[in-house]
Formats: sequence, C-alpha cells, structure tokens
Amino acid sequence: MPKHATIVAVNKHLHPVRLATYSKRCGNDPFQALELYKWNLQLSAAFQQVLAITEVALRNAIDDQLRTWNAAQPHHTQPGITHSKDWLLDPARPLNSLTRDSRRTAGKHAHEADGGRQVGHPRKGAAVTHDDVLAQITFGVWPKLLPTQDASDANYRARQVLWHQALRHGFSHNTNDPDGFILAARAGRLHGLRNRVSHMEPLLNVNIVARHNDALRLLGAISPEVRDWCSGLSRVVELRRQCPIEL
Repeated sequence: MPKHATIVAVNKHLHPVRLATYSKRCGNDPFQALELYKWNLQLSAAFQQVLAITEVALRNAIDDQLRTWNAAQPHHTQPGITHSKDWLLDPARPLNSLTRDSRRTAGKHAHEADGGRQVGHPRKGAAVTHDDVLAQITFGVWPKLLPTQDASDANYRARQVLWHQALRHGFSHNTNDPDGFILAARAGRLHGLRNRVSHMEPLLNVNIVARHNDALRLLGAISPEVRDWCSGLSRVVELRRQCPIEL
C-alpha cells in the first residue's frame, strides 16, 4: 500500500479534479481511488495496442481499394485520361470533396515530419511519399468515408458510391452487412474510444467487452488472421476482470 505522503502527493500533482471520478466510485477512499486510476491506465495501454493495430489495418484496407478505384476514374476536365493511383494527390470525385481538408492537413504534417528529422536520418530530405501522407491521416477520417444510414448527411450519396464501387472490396470477410452500416458503426465507436484513451479519460462507463469485440470484428472483416493475432496479444479482457471495483 502506498504511504500516506505518496497518496497526498499523487492527488496534488495529478489534481483532485482528475481523480474525482475515481474517488466518487470508491466512496472517497484515496487508496482505492489510486488503485482504480492505476487500473484505468493499464486498461488504456492495453486498448491502445488493439486500437493501433485496428487503425493501421483499417487505413491500409481502405487505401488499397482507393488506389485501385481512383486509377480507374476518368478526369472530368481531361477526356480520355484517368486519375492516378495516388488519391491523396489526385483524387477523383467524390473523394476529392470528402477528403479535401484532411488531405491538406496530412500533407502539411508529412512535410513537417521531414523537417523535424535529424541530420543523418536515412530519410532526411527525402521526397514526401503517398505513404508519408497516408500515415498522417487521422483515425477519424476513415469512418466518415464509410457508408452512413443517415440520409440527411451531406455526404450520404458520396459515401454510398465509395462503398459500393470500392471500399466494400477491402472487407471481404464482412458477412451479413452488405451495406456496410454495421462495419461503419464499429469504426465510429472505435474512433470515439481512441479519443478517450489518447486523452487518458476514465473508461469506467465504457462497455469494455463490447468495444473490444468491435475491434476484433472490424479486424475480422479485413483478415481473420490479423484478428486472431491481435486477440492473442490483447490484455483487455484480462484487465477487465482485474478491475478493483464492480463496474
């Protein structure tokens, strides 16, 4: 058990406001609140692993299909010419309008990343590639490219087009969900969870098992092998059982 001075110091420097959620759930027991806070940190780290794998797999599944689709789309201003595979630089309609702001921001960050490399870095001064920019696209972009059931969404039609013409092919194991709505909802929920985890927010009211299942099922729609590998290394369910209080 931590010494009283340790408990006081941690409460002071992590701030009582941050610890208030944990204290309330523990009947204002300062030791138990710190145990719960520590558990939340461990659970966040475990979820971070699962979400990192899921985000990269989702990103690459979408990117692979967009490269193929984009290269087959005719230029509206140049008859007889198609767009290139690099949809981040030369996007066809409706991808151009769906990703305009995110592409601009990602490109800026990719160039800044090159500028931040130390002299002697093997890629210092190298040309910024498609993969460099792709790596800067945030998780939140991908759910917004997937289909939505909300017909009032300004991009409803565009998202439908991309799903049926391209993106569905990246989820070849997605069964009983031909419109992609279930898959898109999972991606959206995981984006919300990623934001909570990244900001070290409490996960006490999160349905831990359900969000873990969202990640594994999304991965399974892309690759059952990747899903099984991720499941094997994940500690989320184990840590759920180790929670010091009843959730």
